[in-house]
Amino acid sequence: MMTTSYISSLSLWNAPRSASARLQAEMANATQEIATGRYTDVGLALGGQVSRSLSLRQSAAEITALKDSNGLAALRLGASQTVLQQLQKSADAQFASLTGLPADKRVAAMAASAGDTLASLTGLLNSSASGQALFSGINTSANPIRDGAVADAKTAATTAFQAAFGFPPDDARAATLTAPQIKSFLEGTLAAQFADPSWGTTWSQASDTAVTSRISLGETVTTSVSANGTAFRQLAQAAIVSGLGLTGLSADAQAVVSDRAMGLLSQASAGLVSLQADLGRSQSRITDANTRLDAQSARIKTEIAGLEEVDPTEAQTRFTAAKTQLQMSYSLTAQIQELSLLKYVA
Repeated sequence: MMTTSYISSLSLWNAPRSASARLQAEMANATQEIATGRYTDVGLALGGQVSRSLSLRQSAAEITALKDSNGLAALRLGASQTVLQQLQKSADAQFASLTGLPADKRVAAMAASAGDTLASLTGLLNSSASGQALFSGINTSANPIRDGAVADAKTAATTAFQAAFGFPPDDARAATLTAPQIKSFLEGTLAAQFADPSWGTTWSQASDTAVTSRISLGETVTTSVSANGTAFRQLAQAAIVSGLGLTGLSADAQAVVSDRAMGLLSQASAGLVSLQADLGRSQSRITDANTRLDAQSARIKTEIAGLEEVDPTEAQTRFTAAKTQLQMSYSLTAQIQELSLLKYVA
């Protein structure tokens, strides 16, 4: 049976046009690869190796996230160190000031500065960084020191004094109290108000659990200090003792009061130094971790580049070849347009 093939000018014109679209796409891909240095379609170019490329990129993203997290942890540690240094400097200054005064002047001097000391202490402990309380442990959304804690603590101390001796601290009968009686009160009844559970009821709503941060692929460090630490309780106790209004005591009893406050300040200063050292070790570990992460990141980037980078010379060659073929296609199309069906059949 005889068959008939249909030929038209339109089919002749469309033949080179379809090739033009492909060549234009090749030119666009080659141009992008020359500009970025990376395959336009990594999956198509790498085939089975694309899973390794994705794994490497995931590792690179994880390292970037760790570096960002380490930056926040370093900020928290730096801000905490600043607060601890301020508190230690204040404790040392108070201790030095009291040491330089005659014994009979110390209790009055302590009482005069107690209010400012308490305000400074609570303000510094309620410091925050990046919207998170620094000294609340893992309870970072709440200030560690309760609202009204100072007033409540003063009231509790005064009430305890009255319950122990039958009159308030500023009563004239306070002059009859002996040094052993005051020592027993300060180191027993009053000290108990800064131990658990009274500390949590009156002063603190911080968590004992410190914040820990993951600083590398397999390492975590402690990046906070809780306001429940012994040093902070000692500072608060020294200030409450100082502000109790015991200037009417006998000289011997006043000596007990000043010795108690100075002892607490000295112990607190030593505790603050220890806390600074602990945070300093965490800061050092973060610095070391960042150094290792930078090295890992550089190695991963090199491996990714080895998989995904294109040869710019080869890409330029492909671009030139596609461009030449496209120009030839345009020229052929122009020539075809000059033909008629009768000339083609002939």
